[in-house]
Amino acid sequence: MCTAVTFLTNDNIHFLARTMDFSFELEARPVFIPRNHKFNSLVAGTKFATKYGFIGAGRDIDGFIFADGFNEKGFSIASLYFEKNAKYSTVTKKDSLNISSTDLVSWALGNIESVAEFEERYHELNIVEVINPLLQVNVPLHWIISDKTGATGVLEITKKGANFYRNQVGVMTNSPEFSWHMTNLNHYANLQPTEFEQKKYGDYVTVSDGPGSGALGLPGDFTSASRFIRTSFLRQYSSRTKGVKNGVIAVLHILNSVDIPKGVKITPKNVSDYTQYKGIMDLNNLTYYLMPYEDSALTKVDLTKQLLEQAKVITF
Repeated sequence: MCTAVTFLTNDNIHFLARTMDFSFELEARPVFIPRNHKFNSLVAGTKFATKYGFIGAGRDIDGFIFADGFNEKGFSIASLYFEKNAKYSTVTKKDSLNISSTDLVSWALGNIESVAEFEERYHELNIVEVINPLLQVNVPLHWIISDKTGATGVLEITKKGANFYRNQVGVMTNSPEFSWHMTNLNHYANLQPTEFEQKKYGDYVTVSDGPGSGALGLPGDFTSASRFIRTSFLRQYSSRTKGVKNGVIAVLHILNSVDIPKGVKITPKNVSDYTQYKGIMDLNNLTYYLMPYEDSALTKVDLTKQLLEQAKVITF
């Protein structure tokens, strides 16, 4: 059901990356959206335009819908499932931009320059309950945002209203709410990359079976709570290497720890929920890397000056 993580190299390259875990075949691919592109919201009568060009993982369903991406300013966003917690407005508002949950990524990438600006402007939006034509449900989502400075936040809209959190750990998964995950992280303060010291019980001194004892208790299942703990631990202690290539490799190793193969997580509808793709966004060099389930090779798309001069949507 998706895991997102930020990562910083020693030479200050900022990444936002995610797994797209879902049972419905999304068939997402990298897409370039130019400046001044017009979007029709799923909310009837609402339209909005892009100020900035961007690249995202999307699909054309009578207009493009995006799960994640970054724009020319180095701002990025990813939507993750927020089942049983997301609660949107049931009415439109005259003084707001009325959009659906699946429109928010497109709006943000087309109009927001930084995490700070997003925090100021998300109040302009009224996220409205509307049936998505592809999924045939009102899609329950929450969002992680980051920019080229490394600032990171989370937006959740629940029955208590809209909540914006500063994301201090650079990780997000699914339900429960982000604040719950942060509290739960306190229960795993024993985890460490080094070995535990020998302990004495009476006259007996413990002997380790081998290396890795510092991570005893690290959860390995695919629940949202366990993926949040596992990713937070690996992000914290993974070596901060230098360079784009080494940074991408480091991020992939973290994402591989939460990769869900087909067949090991079956939904109540008896279909496989699996990692359909891994997306890695380099926010300083403006590059999107996508790895689909069926291929271990990365598709690389750069948001170049030449691409930004294009006036048409380009699907890769």
